[in-house]
Amino acid sequence: MTHAFVETPHERAENRLALFAAIFLGLAATMTAFSAYQGALKDGEALAGYTQSTSALTEANRLNAQATQIQTGDRQLFVEYATTLQDDAPTAVETADYLLTLMRPELVEAIEWWLDTDDAITPFDEIDGNPYTLVELEQAEQKSAESVRAFDEAAAADDTGDDFELSTVLLAITLFFGGIATLFSRYVVSVSLLVVSGLSLVAGAVQLAMAAGVV
Repeated sequence: MTHAFVETPHERAENRLALFAAIFLGLAATMTAFSAYQGALKDGEALAGYTQSTSALTEANRLNAQATQIQTGDRQLFVEYATTLQDDAPTAVETADYLLTLMRPELVEAIEWWLDTDDAITPFDEIDGNPYTLVELEQAEQKSAESVRAFDEAAAADDTGDDFELSTVLLAITLFFGGIATLFSRYVVSVSLLVVSGLSLVAGAVQLAMAAGVV
């Protein structure tokens, strides 16, 4: 008597494996795309931040150099002014007044403060109430702080980008093992590969959530 049915061992099991593999691959592909996109964004932010930090630091160095140059000129004028005041020449007062016209208003104000302050040795002493200022130096400090802030933000974005890249690697493992799991004829091998694929999917999802700040 001829058999009416053809035996199909493990057909349902194999179908379930294929279904799990398809689910794993679909989820992994979606999360991989999201992770790669976010990683690229963070890398872009990091690059822009490092560029901004370098630019701000360059500007701070330029302003510092300019401030040093201005302060050197102020000190030279003050030394010449103070020396002239101690001169007994008849034209000493006129010369001192002329030197005042060559000075910056900030230095003139500081000299007036110095003349009225017994505790001050020079108009450049760091004493409360000294009106001497260097705008360039203040701007340099602001740029330096901006450089540090931009660098810290860029470093944080860079670290976050690395976290997304790690998630992408874990999800790529899911894609690999999930893709080859159904290619083997032995059921145990297929199941084992799917287990590895599922574990890497979970690990990648957790890493992705951490990188995105969800957990």
